[in-house]
Amino acid sequence: MDVYLFNPEHDLALAHGAHNYTAPPFARKFRHDLRLLPAWVAPAGSYIAIPDDCSVEGDLQWLHDHHLDITPVPISQIPDIGDCSIHPWGWDATLRHQLLQVGVSPDCLPSDEQLDWIRRLSHRRISIAIHQALGNAFSTCPVELSTVDEVTSFMLHHPGCYLKMPWSGSGKGIYRVIDPQGDNHVPRWIDGALKRQGSLLCEVGLDKVQDFAIECNCRDGHTMLIGYSLFDSDFHSQFGSGRVAPMDELHVMLLRLYPGLDPVIAQVLMTIDDLIAPHYNGYLGVDMMLYRDSDGNMALNPCVEVNLRMTMGMVTAAMGSRHGLRGRFTITASESGYDVKLK
Repeated sequence: MDVYLFNPEHDLALAHGAHNYTAPPFARKFRHDLRLLPAWVAPAGSYIAIPDDCSVEGDLQWLHDHHLDITPVPISQIPDIGDCSIHPWGWDATLRHQLLQVGVSPDCLPSDEQLDWIRRLSHRRISIAIHQALGNAFSTCPVELSTVDEVTSFMLHHPGCYLKMPWSGSGKGIYRVIDPQGDNHVPRWIDGALKRQGSLLCEVGLDKVQDFAIECNCRDGHTMLIGYSLFDSDFHSQFGSGRVAPMDELHVMLLRLYPGLDPVIAQVLMTIDDLIAPHYNGYLGVDMMLYRDSDGNMALNPCVEVNLRMTMGMVTAAMGSRHGLRGRFTITASESGYDVKLK
């Protein structure tokens, strides 16, 4: 039986590295309020794990109202299902420890060695490896720097650049430097980031036209393309909204913007087969970007970053292709909590 589980604090847990990570209140609230989000991705007949303090009946009614053939199960009752395959938002040592504590069999969980591979491959330097595997055909490869002086020199030479912590996601741990000499906060941020994570990935700012991603699944050493996502992000690269439409329609939209896309995607998939798939089974997304180069021509960054986990793009892709929905997917925050809207 397949059990899906939403743990959006996964990227923060990876940065922590150990099994005893405690997520901040906003992350715990996000996990609680959007606990049913993976139900859009889960195959019919699956289970979705929910916090023990949530109403099974209420969540079952919500799933029924949205025509999702998914059964909610409290996390503490996952062991009652028996032999199962667990599909979290992302695997990390903290989640494995939490599931062991409620009695889930170790046979249903990744080993310490597999978790080590996931953390290693989730480091943002994997984007450098992918660019290098593509033969450095693109001029958008980031650089990894490990001293304050190196990072400071980079941002002084590249106003509008992005500084990214090795382990972070959904725009967290990213600093956009617009005014390198006038930003009094950035030196402290750089120093703190280097002390916590050892290095920063530094990228030149681009004249962005469209953020998008390919959504994939690695299984038994092979990478399969399962969808596309077109999304908008804010000033700090945090997810803003995603387009919901059938996969073929999204593909055509991208080809109109960049006709040479398909051969590049094929190369990226082969690269993931070589670098990631031998060590990882599960969902992953590769963020890409279309931008205008210095001559005003459309250009492609084939790997902004890789997310070894489920993504919001997978949710929007499933909504459009599997469930026949259309619109703009957004996550809203209010005093009452987080909610998803499609309009």
